[in-house]
Amino acid sequence: MKRSFNESQKLFAYLSGLIAALSLFIFYVSADQSEGFLIICITFVVIGAGIWFGPIYALAVTLIVLFVLGTLMMFFQTGQAVMFSAEDGLRMLIVWGIALLLFSFMSGRIHDIAAELRRSVKRLQSEIKSFVAVDRVTGFDNKQRMKLELSEEIKRAERYGNSFVFLLLHMHYFKEFKSLYGEKETDRLFQFVSLQIRSSVRETDKKFRPSDERFGIVLTHTPAEHMPAVLAKLKKQLDTYQLTNGKYVSLTFHVCYLPYRRDIRTADQFLDELENEMMMNEL
Repeated sequence: MKRSFNESQKLFAYLSGLIAALSLFIFYVSADQSEGFLIICITFVVIGAGIWFGPIYALAVTLIVLFVLGTLMMFFQTGQAVMFSAEDGLRMLIVWGIALLLFSFMSGRIHDIAAELRRSVKRLQSEIKSFVAVDRVTGFDNKQRMKLELSEEIKRAERYGNSFVFLLLHMHYFKEFKSLYGEKETDRLFQFVSLQIRSSVRETDKKFRPSDERFGIVLTHTPAEHMPAVLAKLKKQLDTYQLTNGKYVSLTFHVCYLPYRRDIRTADQFLDELENEMMMNEL
């Protein structure tokens, strides 16, 4: 956090310096003359290259511009066609060259600092996502927490011989519902679903929301023979949802479950097995 603040201060300082230096340069060149207008336009191209692509590109454009300008000055002097006097042309070339190098450096630094800030923001977002384990709408744990809890449950089953079943519910037409009724009604729907799931399973069973349209439940100390009764209860509880306007909509889910097996040693293996091999049945 402190580093990001320091980088933001640097970015502001370089932007302020660039604007001040550019203002002085424009005043010096004077855009009233056609040559001055062309110089300012090329200068903006160099600054743009630095900000968008980095210092290497800005320096490359600067070197190309100075080479072309120097070549043209030599040609015009040789051909007796004079845009500037020799003394004015040399002075302008030196001043512009120094200015372009300065602008290349400053715009390149702005690019680098902005890129570092973007990387810092992504890191912070990733860290926040890993720390926030609870879904804000349902109160269920998120996908990262689900994998951790599933791993712990596998270890306990290996050590003590416990049985458990992992149940996965996948809601049909989630995107269509959200598009039709809006985010507020969708949040209300999932609050209803989470409440019905809580009332259908035990308090000690662990509930998760690994993605927008999916719910996972670890049914602890539960043999596979008990699952038909659990599914029947869930179907009854989740069959119909009443909208805010009083109308009813039917809810349907794909459901799959997998009992613990000793040949499955990790949470990822367990979830892969569930996804790839279990039959998806409609609830």
